[in-house]
Amino acid sequence: MEEGKLVRPAGLLERYHIARHSLGLDSCVLTAARYIPPEGHILDEATIFHALRKVVETHSALGVRLAGEFSSSPSFERLPNVDLAKVVEFSDSSDLAATLEAQMLRPFDTASLLPLWRVVVMKDDTICFAWHHGIGDGMSGIAFHRTLLASLSERDDSAHPTNSIVLPSTNAFIPAIEAVISLTPSWRKAVVELFELFCPTAWTRGASAWTGNPVKSDISLTTHVRLIEFSPAKASALLTLCRSHKATLTSAFQIMAISVISSLISGGKHKTISFYVPISLRGIAGTSKNAFCDHVSTLHTYPRINAAFSWAEAAQCASHLRAYTPKSVEEIGMLKFLFGKYDEFLKGKLGKKRQGGIEISNVGRFDVQAQYEGPTWSIGRTVFTQCDATLGSALKLNVAGDPRGGVTISVSWGEGAISNSLAENFTSGFRDGIEGLLKSI
Repeated sequence: MEEGKLVRPAGLLERYHIARHSLGLDSCVLTAARYIPPEGHILDEATIFHALRKVVETHSALGVRLAGEFSSSPSFERLPNVDLAKVVEFSDSSDLAATLEAQMLRPFDTASLLPLWRVVVMKDDTICFAWHHGIGDGMSGIAFHRTLLASLSERDDSAHPTNSIVLPSTNAFIPAIEAVISLTPSWRKAVVELFELFCPTAWTRGASAWTGNPVKSDISLTTHVRLIEFSPAKASALLTLCRSHKATLTSAFQIMAISVISSLISGGKHKTISFYVPISLRGIAGTSKNAFCDHVSTLHTYPRINAAFSWAEAAQCASHLRAYTPKSVEEIGMLKFLFGKYDEFLKGKLGKKRQGGIEISNVGRFDVQAQYEGPTWSIGRTVFTQCDATLGSALKLNVAGDPRGGVTISVSWGEGAISNSLAENFTSGFRDGIEGLLKSI
């Protein structure tokens, strides 16, 4: 592989995501947004290439590849150029769920001169953006679409050249999270986590937790996706309802997910549910929401199995999440105790009890900052999802708001993580549960 200019070494969390991809355990993260053109405009190749040029020139992460991927210290190298013709595809499909599923079967060719991202332009002008988790977190996908929308909306009636070659941005590559804030875990955190890592499973907090099926020994990227959509009116009503109970959308969705899965799984064996809620560290790190970076941590809890939905529990979850956010940096800090042995750590999970039962990731609302005069491009439905099919939580709920105020939840599960029938019943039960809350207003 031709050597490029070294940008910087990969950080702790970036190395974790790089290792997960290189072992075939993960493929990509995705955001999809439906673009609505002004009258007289179309989303053809010339238009998308012209708009993507600014996006690549803005975000340094979109112009790098991996160097030393399989070593103990991988790095990012700047590509000599980005050929948009090799990363932009056009599809005749309008089936978003099927397109997302197909994209998650495709890991990146990290040995090539291609960047760590790609785009699919669908028949209905939905743009699916897929990227390697090592260069960006979930909010990075929204940052991509925000930049792309701004580029499309800048009025330029001149003919767009179809040259597909773009020089990567020379802007500073966003530092790894540990270069911005301290991640040092407390001694108590270190002792508890190391104990649970090395002690028998029966002694851990997760021993009696529901986590779906055990992790399969054979690796698969097959992921199933179902979409739950709420109109701007329904999303607004739900937000108002959450606020009246001192809860948030995330916490209400968490308690509803616990309620629904509790009603579906057989009792007795399981007492709790292993639950993950990713937390953005951008506020703590002072990182812009428009940045493309991997600045995220997580909250891991074991709520008790309970089929009843409770607003009091939702309020308590919201309060706990806010209070825990500053401490969540310790989760990333614990990665240094792997001493670079990411591959060994990840492969050691194959064939074992799954770590996560349910995960809820919320990238928030896609707010549009710039205002343009006259007819301009806009965005409708926005969807966020991710792979991590083999080791990831049995069920993942990925939440994204769109500029109109609507909310879409992608419910996803890896092949074999749970039965398809259980996942389908969960999805319909969750949708019905939220609709029931709205009817109670």
